[in-house]
Amino acid sequence: MGLSGLEVFFRFLCLIIPAALRELPIITIPGQGKIRGVELSKVRIQKITAYYGIPYAQPPIGNLRFAPPVTEPLPDWDDTMNNTDFKPSCIQDKADYKQSELPFYQLLSEDDFPTNVSEDCLYLNVFVPNTSPPPGGFATIVWIHPGNFTTGLLSIWNPHTLVYRQNVIIVTFAWRLSILGFFTTMDAGAPGNNGLKDQQAAMKWVKNNINQFQGNPDNICIMGYGTGATSAGIHMINVESKKLFNKAILMSGSLFQLSPIRFPQDIRPELDYLVEQFGCGGRETATILSCLRVPQAENLVKHTTNFNWRPNIDKGLSNVSLDFFPELPKIAFDNNENAKIPVLTGYTNMEQALEIEDFDNTTLYSPDTLKQLISDFVSGELPNTNDTDEYCPKYTSLVVEDIATKFVVEKNYAAPTVLLASYLSRDQPTFVYRFDMKPSSQIANKNLPSWVKVPHLFDLLYVWGVPYWKTDQREWDLRDRDRADIVMSFWTNFAKTDNPTQNSRYPIKWDSFKKEMPGLLIWDNNIYMSDPKTVNYKCYEFWNEYYPKTLHLAHEYCQQSDSPKTFRLYNITLLFAFFSLRFF
Repeated sequence: MGLSGLEVFFRFLCLIIPAALRELPIITIPGQGKIRGVELSKVRIQKITAYYGIPYAQPPIGNLRFAPPVTEPLPDWDDTMNNTDFKPSCIQDKADYKQSELPFYQLLSEDDFPTNVSEDCLYLNVFVPNTSPPPGGFATIVWIHPGNFTTGLLSIWNPHTLVYRQNVIIVTFAWRLSILGFFTTMDAGAPGNNGLKDQQAAMKWVKNNINQFQGNPDNICIMGYGTGATSAGIHMINVESKKLFNKAILMSGSLFQLSPIRFPQDIRPELDYLVEQFGCGGRETATILSCLRVPQAENLVKHTTNFNWRPNIDKGLSNVSLDFFPELPKIAFDNNENAKIPVLTGYTNMEQALEIEDFDNTTLYSPDTLKQLISDFVSGELPNTNDTDEYCPKYTSLVVEDIATKFVVEKNYAAPTVLLASYLSRDQPTFVYRFDMKPSSQIANKNLPSWVKVPHLFDLLYVWGVPYWKTDQREWDLRDRDRADIVMSFWTNFAKTDNPTQNSRYPIKWDSFKKEMPGLLIWDNNIYMSDPKTVNYKCYEFWNEYYPKTLHLAHEYCQQSDSPKTFRLYNITLLFAFFSLRFF
């Protein structure tokens, strides 16, 4: 005899009521307190647990502004913490967001940037699968966000898809930006790099506590993009940081790019400006710091949006703490001082295409704009130049467009990535990629010029599984969801096993990088390993070996005199750069 409708109803209640009344997990963090998790779900069965707003250092306010993060003691609390959302991100200014980045960020969030920011911002979030962990615990990915060291919002990075579909723990955290993260007085008072030190403090917290969340403290992967990747690279050569993780994913950023690094002497004009702008009388460091701790943090950031905030070489600036970033990265790698860990790294095929100003979809480049592009890049590395006696061949706009896009990608991204891989592959497997795979979905392409394939940030659509984010998934082409599955699988396989294709259900070959036989995995509609016919490694050889020598020679002449030979050397440098991309 079948069940009556009423019996079916009550049996159904017996199934769902225990689930509804199930206690959310409570984690005890040694030395701090208890925190209750929050259940996140996209649909009823796709659930993960989030632990929001865990402090990993004392609030960097008051006398702790411009000071390294204080982690002894860590903040503690008595009652069970019940955070249900992100804590504020670190102070930043809307003016610091590049127009070229907005088409990507608008795909992640409809909010105007920035929202919900505070000087009290040193918090992290832990996102855990709702499944049983493997033996030893879940692999953990620690995300270091991009943003040119001046911007970055945690709330836009939704880890649900990665955590649920790939069974890894994701940790996100905020770290101090712009003046609050990278101000220095060039001495022991404020040696700088506090943003990097915040990152180190967060990684130390993860190393010490991830086991409480069923994570494996011996299987931690740091993952950074853009300046987040540069930061991760710096941690690979920091004596203390490199003890805190076991592998790294570095995307579209390299510590061998010169622009993200400053020397103390570069900072003097900014320090003089701040002293004058905020009425800080005297030159004593203690006086300057006391003065600059008075204004509202928002006011400090607003008045310094045009400053070039970056990590600085800090060797010898402090006699009370270890140097955090004492030497140029190449010196550390030449001396074999880097972390010996597996690394996955790469870049997109049109990294800075959206940063070219004053363009339209039909006539992006001309010979004159190409000449200016090359001049701007080289003159930034070769001071005191005069290019009145210059030479630049004439080409059609189509040829110029191709040369210009290659110039930017190969000099700023491809060559530094290959150089890093050449060092890393001495000791551990290193996997290198180039992302050429343009999204198929109209929602991803609607704000992009038709000629652009994969600009900066757009590969993250696949890494973070963005095609799965929308409630109405019809906005995303099925092909993009399939591609996201492959990318997420490879990235998390690497985090779990050191090998992106191990145990993969996708029949794709990804060989580790060898300096003698370099190879990149090309992500396109067809995914394949490069060969000398598809990737011209002579370009990388030029930028990594010959171009620095040319700059060094030109610097010597610039310091000796202002004679015409200085200008001729500058022009020769431009010609080398230009013709390397045309003929190599």
